[in-house]
Amino acid sequence: MHKNNTELAKITKVLNEFKINDIGKSSGFCCRQRVVKPFELVMSLLTALGDKSVDSISDLHRYFTGLTFSDVQYKPFHNQLSKPEFLDMMKRLVAMAMGNWQQQILGTDVNLSMFEQIVVQDGSSFAVHDSLSDVFKGRFTTISPAAVEIHVSWDMLSSQPHAVSVSADSKAEYDYLPPAASLGNKLFLADRGYFKLSYLRDIHASGGFYTVRAKTTSNPLVTAAYTAKGKRLKRFKNVSLKKVKAHIRRSGVVDMDVENPHGYRMIASWPKDKNEPTYWVTNLPRSEYPANSIIKLYGLRWQIELLFKEWKSYCNLRKFNTRKASMMEGLIWVSLLALLVKRRIGFSIQQLKGIAISSFMVAKNTQGWFYKLMESIIHFDQSALIQTWNRAVDYLARYAKRAHPDRDRESGRLAPGLTPIIS
Repeated sequence: MHKNNTELAKITKVLNEFKINDIGKSSGFCCRQRVVKPFELVMSLLTALGDKSVDSISDLHRYFTGLTFSDVQYKPFHNQLSKPEFLDMMKRLVAMAMGNWQQQILGTDVNLSMFEQIVVQDGSSFAVHDSLSDVFKGRFTTISPAAVEIHVSWDMLSSQPHAVSVSADSKAEYDYLPPAASLGNKLFLADRGYFKLSYLRDIHASGGFYTVRAKTTSNPLVTAAYTAKGKRLKRFKNVSLKKVKAHIRRSGVVDMDVENPHGYRMIASWPKDKNEPTYWVTNLPRSEYPANSIIKLYGLRWQIELLFKEWKSYCNLRKFNTRKASMMEGLIWVSLLALLVKRRIGFSIQQLKGIAISSFMVAKNTQGWFYKLMESIIHFDQSALIQTWNRAVDYLARYAKRAHPDRDRESGRLAPGLTPIIS
């Protein structure tokens, strides 16, 4: 029981009335305590976005009045969310949560032990109110004049984001990549939208490693090539990629040394159902990481797609019908906080029960415990809080277990050499 309470304390260390009210004051969100206090506002928003699907600011208002037993009307509630300082407060709270809740939940075997982190980069966009096009200009203006993009650098070993940015969808994705100098002794994985040779060169110069999907328009000079079994291919020598593309066999793998303008490895695989080969570039040594290992390692990037699915489906990362840019972005950060809270809860249960927990199932299965747990934190009913927490632990340990641990090891997230850390 003491261990249960220790894990609960890690959660309430961040979801803490004194700390949240203090951040509300220091960010300028409030100068003195009002009816709508920062702690109660944040906790009600967090509960709303983490509990079930909500579609409007009115839904958020109903959660606030229901949880705080207050009679605050819609207009003053809306005015609080309209403050530009609301955005700054939420960003500070998320930074505090990310700093306090980082915990390594996956380890690495010998093949991956050289990496301090495995960093996956990706983004996801969605439309917002058309009137916000001056701030959040959409990439496809005819369809969505206004849209935002969320840029995420995700640490595979902690299974949490460690850097998040929000921008207009029209902004270049390159501008939101983690600094190459920060990737020393780390492995960087990204899709072809982030393929930029100068950036990859800088990662290499910083002592980092990368595996990135390349664009099909790439046409480097091929200096040498090998089959997946290491047999040298003579025709792939000192010729452009386009000239030898037709000789890449379907369902086969070609591992090439290329130059454009600096040297790196390029791996090509032509799936049977595709019209073009798929290319990956990497600076990992061939002696330790053969071509098939690189392709399997790149498969870890799919985990960030699941992160966005979890975030959008069960933490309300979505459009709200507001013309206030700071309110819209502030609610994005609240939804991120909801994601972090649920993941922290899942990781705690994994340690308490010694079983692998699915963060997706934790995010999905909120019935009967999430609202009650947040309510107990808001009102600081210690006995009710401990009781609700223990029930949540027992419930999620039963219904949020990873469904196919054997498949995880064979073809899932553990296949490239990751191992769960379970006490």
